[in-house]
Amino acid sequence: MIQDPRSSTPGLGLLMWVKAAYGDEAGAIWEGLADNIVTVTPGWSEAYGLYLDGEADMVLSYTTSPAYHLIAEDDDSHTAAAFEEGHYMQVEVAGIVNVTNEMALARQFMAFMLTPAFQQAIPTTNWMYPAALPAGDLPDGFNTLVTPETPLLLPAEEAQALRDEALEEWRTALSR
Repeated sequence: MIQDPRSSTPGLGLLMWVKAAYGDEAGAIWEGLADNIVTVTPGWSEAYGLYLDGEADMVLSYTTSPAYHLIAEDDDSHTAAAFEEGHYMQVEVAGIVNVTNEMALARQFMAFMLTPAFQQAIPTTNWMYPAALPAGDLPDGFNTLVTPETPLLLPAEEAQALRDEALEEWRTALSR
């Protein structure tokens, strides 16, 4: 199960991972994967739900997904794959829009998001790594996760320039 890169940030991350890891060979990689893709869903929730229902043996998800099952469900049967080529990073952000009528309050909230209390809530509520919490302060269970040796993240300008080409390679390979 994978997600559509046109409507899903994990799906877009997979698209950019294949492009970053394989460059001009990305189209051939997608062609090789096409027969193994059960379905392409609009978003992560649909794909993960189908995976949990047993519709596929694997699903595109986060390296932190096994932590949810381990911590919240005491289930250690879910694992993440470790890829030699590296893992494409998904960075979630927060910001202040410049047209707000509450700039001081918005700045206070942004500062609050960086406090230890807020950062300690992220791992077991959003099931992501926090931005400003030492690895040693993560909850038990996060220490069992795959730790990618090579993080992949194309610079914004490069990702934008490659996106249409990568999307066309993906569409062509999966439509055969």
